[in-house]
Amino acid sequence: MDTIKSYLETMFANLPATTEVLKAKDELWGMMEDKYNELISEGKSENEAVGTVISEFGNLDELAETLGLNRQSSAPVDNRRTLTQDEARSFVSAGSRHAFLTALGVFLCIFSVVPAAACSAFHNNFLQTMGTVALFIIVACGVGIFIITNSLMNKYDYIKKHECIIDYATVGYVQDKKEQLRNISIVCRTLGIIMCIISFVPAAVFDAIPIQGLDDIGGAAMICIVSVGVFLIVFGSMAETSCKTLLALNGDNVAGSYVKKENKEVRYINNTATTIMSVFWPTVTCIYLSASFITFAWALTWVIWPVAAVIHAIFKSILKDDSREV
Repeated sequence: MDTIKSYLETMFANLPATTEVLKAKDELWGMMEDKYNELISEGKSENEAVGTVISEFGNLDELAETLGLNRQSSAPVDNRRTLTQDEARSFVSAGSRHAFLTALGVFLCIFSVVPAAACSAFHNNFLQTMGTVALFIIVACGVGIFIITNSLMNKYDYIKKHECIIDYATVGYVQDKKEQLRNISIVCRTLGIIMCIISFVPAAVFDAIPIQGLDDIGGAAMICIVSVGVFLIVFGSMAETSCKTLLALNGDNVAGSYVKKENKEVRYINNTATTIMSVFWPTVTCIYLSASFITFAWALTWVIWPVAAVIHAIFKSILKDDSREV
């Protein structure tokens, strides 16, 4: 019955709350409820009953005369645009690509020090120079990916900046997709955290072996593992973002809302700001682990966290867009 009730709310979401409309809504709910109970008593499954009720009573235009709704009362009272399911699919797909490319850019920026660290183990000027060149090339690739990623979502700015809503069928698709991405997100974040925790193992093992240069190889291996771990954390953290954005479109103040009021998320002024804030803490974690295991100055590296907290608060106050917080 909750599914039918949600669908009913969607049908009347854009209608004025007049006595006539509210009466029609109550009458239609009674008809739906009676039909649902009748089908259940006939032995139909819940899914079959819900599908039949929605099929029979799901078109408000066809029922307008029966419910006593005139053309004026059944007209929308605002200019909100209803996104098609194809638009929603495209946005969710673009959001997944955005999450992957953002995570890849972060990975490259962290991984860039690996060639330089590995080449330093050979104490060869040419190799060390090539390692430094590789560092800058990889960082440049990472920055290029960030630029491409930012432009990827620009064509969907209308979804966030203009008044848009999604219908019941689209909500169903987005909720299913969100559940799928949530499972992926949990796995990615879990593996990413595990990799960051165990990343010190190669450094510790190679450092214990009394062979010159192995400690540099161990450091490079540690950073390599951390970069993969941060990639998984960033991707997992951003995987559901596009679905949450769509589910928040209807808002909390209209019928047909599909997000709980307490599930508010902070919005930022643009996609670049959102990307920066989404990768802030994973990047700080990487910096902390890298600095700690390379220098082994644990008594000093903890200072990174309070400093990062202050910087995060400053960035958040500057980049947050209060007018778009939902």
